[in-house]
Amino acid sequence: MGEALDTVRRMLTAFDEADDVTLRSLLAADVVLEAPGPVRLTGRDAVADYSARFLAAFTDLTVRTHVLAEQGEMVVEEYTLVATHAATFTTPTGEALAPTGRRVSVRVAEVYRVQGGHITENRFYFDAAHLYRQLAAEPEPAAEPEPEPVSASSRPCQLTPPCAEP
Repeated sequence: MGEALDTVRRMLTAFDEADDVTLRSLLAADVVLEAPGPVRLTGRDAVADYSARFLAAFTDLTVRTHVLAEQGEMVVEEYTLVATHAATFTTPTGEALAPTGRRVSVRVAEVYRVQGGHITENRFYFDAAHLYRQLAAEPEPAAEPEPEPVSASSRPCQLTPPCAEP
């Protein structure tokens, strides 16, 4: 295991254990996060706070990791997130969605760049329209069956995604 994968696994463990101090210590001071919306944040506090706000809106969070792979300074994680919409969720456009109590399931891919033992970039991708349709209880188009994971793990996440087996 290389430095990049080790760093990301430590970050995932910090998320899993609600260890905000360790989490922030693994993020570079000038870390950049890009997410659907479009969201582009710079800085350790902005990135950590974004994740905390997202997850404050969702409880009973479980993450099933399908892929966790490293190449050089890059790490890719693919997972399915399942959670309950239990508090107000503010979209990237500023729309506040009142809690619905609905269970949502979202397939996510995250790409991390690690340099000098710190995460310098985090880009994550998911179908935001699919999430919003679940929150609005609009009918979903027929979905393809979920592929079998290559190497999967599943467990509750205490604070923020993603969770993965170390």
